[in-house]
Amino acid sequence: MRAFYVEADWAPKEGYQLSERELSTKRALRGNSIWKNIKGSVVDRPIPKYDDDQVLIKVGAAGICGTDAHLLRQDENGYSKYDGHSKYPIITGHEFSGEIVEVGKKVKKLKVGDLVGVESMHWCGECDACRRGMFNQCKDLEEPGLTYDGGFAEYAAVRAKYCYPLNDIVNYYGDKMTALELGALIEPTGVAYNGLFVRGGGIRPGGHVVVFGAGPIGLAAISLMKTAGAAKLICFESIPERVELAKQCGADAVYNPLDFKSPDEQAQMLLELTNGAGISLFAECAGATKFTYPVMGKSLAIGGKTIQIGHTIGLTPVDIFNWQWNAATISGSNGQSGQGIYPDVIALMASGRIDMRKMVTGRYQLEDIEEGMKITAGKVLVSTAYEKRS
Repeated sequence: MRAFYVEADWAPKEGYQLSERELSTKRALRGNSIWKNIKGSVVDRPIPKYDDDQVLIKVGAAGICGTDAHLLRQDENGYSKYDGHSKYPIITGHEFSGEIVEVGKKVKKLKVGDLVGVESMHWCGECDACRRGMFNQCKDLEEPGLTYDGGFAEYAAVRAKYCYPLNDIVNYYGDKMTALELGALIEPTGVAYNGLFVRGGGIRPGGHVVVFGAGPIGLAAISLMKTAGAAKLICFESIPERVELAKQCGADAVYNPLDFKSPDEQAQMLLELTNGAGISLFAECAGATKFTYPVMGKSLAIGGKTIQIGHTIGLTPVDIFNWQWNAATISGSNGQSGQGIYPDVIALMASGRIDMRKMVTGRYQLEDIEEGMKITAGKVLVSTAYEKRS
């Protein structure tokens, strides 16, 4: 089969203290401290074998995440710029869907021919976090495309418990490829859903919402908050292509944060737009926390919520008094597994409440994946079903 295969050298930086798991499994917790000389290309690989509790999927569509492009970037010393969970060599791609072509003998609830979306946080079910139902905080986490072979390939083998049928989407749209594309978009939508509703508790209809950043997670947050009943839905984004996508996904207004002289000016505008009520929910999807928290602190509604979804680097100074005074909360969020997130997102898609194809900015054949990785706005999908570019 054809697959996008990435290789790297195991070369821990001097002074980096390897954990027991890193030593025993060669899975890096902080990839930029271990992996060097990253290189990837589309090559021939064996069709994966599947275990008794797994299914073999013919991949229908896979989304390119910023992580996938970031994995290939290197610093001046040749080390990966991706600082997260990773293992090489590997077939990358963690946002994907497909059609089941084989099932293991212990698989009971899925069958050949089913279309499925795949969770990307493969929790163990046995660690302390999993036993608390906190699957996204699993201490023995595996991630397709990051710690074992993922979806940038013709086929992928996945444990059945991480697969969710897309039958209702097929029934609603009457089109198999539409269901496969939406199936690949469940993962980024689920990341936003987890933060907004599971970790953050959502809003009462009529609350005002601000989304910082209109990357794929921010666009999903906008779509979800629109259908959840946000009264005024405001986005801050500086990249023109992303501004237009934010509007298409339902933002009432999009402002360039670079146009403001100070955080105070931004906060004042938000108070004026809401007639002094303030913002009920902030979705921080930009990872620009040094700039966003001063704005949020001065424009919180009473009982307001801050949901931290975007990953940031370094320390962020926060005047916590503003949250305390307004009885507000800050909730951290990571991942999209468990908690009924996939079924709920699928139900929203299958009822037409959200159509995340609005954020798709490119469809590339697997052979052309490196061209697709150059697009930085919206979501690019990869599939062997798409035509190859000349």
